[in-house]
Amino acid sequence: MNNLYKIFTLLPSFFFVANSSGYAQCPDGQPAGGTAYDTTIVFETGITSMPVKFAQFDPQNGMVTCVKLCVTITGVVDTIGVQNRASNSQTATITYDRTDQITGPGLSTPLSNSVTEVYSYNLTPYDGIPNDGTDFASESHDTVLNKQLCNELNGGVAISQFYGTDSVTYIYDINASVNEAYSGGNKTSTVLTSALVNFHFEYCTCPAAVLPLNIYAFNITKLTGNKVDIKWSGYDDAHSSYYYEAEVSRNGNKFSSIGSVAKYTEGNAPYKLLYTAANGENGVYYFRIKQVYSNGYVRYSNIKQVALETSASSKFSVYPNPSSGIVGIKFDNTLSGDFNVLIYNTQGQVTVRKDIVLAQGSSYKEFARLVPGVYWLRLTDKKSLESSVNQFLIK
Repeated sequence: MNNLYKIFTLLPSFFFVANSSGYAQCPDGQPAGGTAYDTTIVFETGITSMPVKFAQFDPQNGMVTCVKLCVTITGVVDTIGVQNRASNSQTATITYDRTDQITGPGLSTPLSNSVTEVYSYNLTPYDGIPNDGTDFASESHDTVLNKQLCNELNGGVAISQFYGTDSVTYIYDINASVNEAYSGGNKTSTVLTSALVNFHFEYCTCPAAVLPLNIYAFNITKLTGNKVDIKWSGYDDAHSSYYYEAEVSRNGNKFSSIGSVAKYTEGNAPYKLLYTAANGENGVYYFRIKQVYSNGYVRYSNIKQVALETSASSKFSVYPNPSSGIVGIKFDNTLSGDFNVLIYNTQGQVTVRKDIVLAQGSSYKEFARLVPGVYWLRLTDKKSLESSVNQFLIK
């Protein structure tokens, strides 16, 4: 007979902070610290699977240098009971197979441990009194597993999944099966199992206050109307693994990559990248440099901004600018066609979305009212897909 149970539930974790002199040194010789979580799960009879959650590490608080997970398993056969109900003697053999397994972030293969226990009993003929005498056999609270399984990640891309403000989830599974064999028939049996499992989850950390941002002398130089030179220097650390990435944004909030540069292994020449605005993309551009460590940790420079324009841009302006609330567009008299208008706030959210048809010779269209703040208006020609962006202020 095979018995297999699966029930899912959620268990909270408990948090404490610990410092350990055994960790590797942080930059500038600073001592490392740690953040650890401990939780103990009681698997009652019939429950053989649970998700266990641990908080991600907020990158604003520092860098993760390693992630440790240790699981201590105490597996118990609570009760085995076999009652011979036949009028002749019987031999009862019960084989108990069990595998405990943990899967989740940072585990390329599951942490697992297996055990097989065989229980054999010689039972006399049934004496009419159940669950007593030599025709009945039982075991209680037999510990069949007492094992610790551990895994540790030290640096590398795998650690990047542990950064954030949410949680990571591990799944603990117990797969148990029971096979019963009897020399005769007419019997009853009971097999109940449970477990006590302790999770110790730990981050090795360096606080943000001691992590050097290697970027300095970060400057944006406008070369032409639509092209800029991005230049910075780095106090490069030969003992750390990282690279630089330049990013651009149209709203100062959502950034995308321009390109990346490997850390110099020798010399101290400035890092350089060129950026050219796409045709029709006028307005303010925001730039920053990102320092990306091999373990997924990132740090950012301050943000620089510059106004760019291209010759293929549509000729318009937001008018009046600044305004007391009215938003209007003043067009070049030669402009005509179908256009899409999007207005963004400083959080990068679209506050106005509208389509307009412009006849040649038109000069001004008023179409919205906004609350005070800084905004960006993007006008896109639906036919050519060329677009232009202007910044404006509502007082």
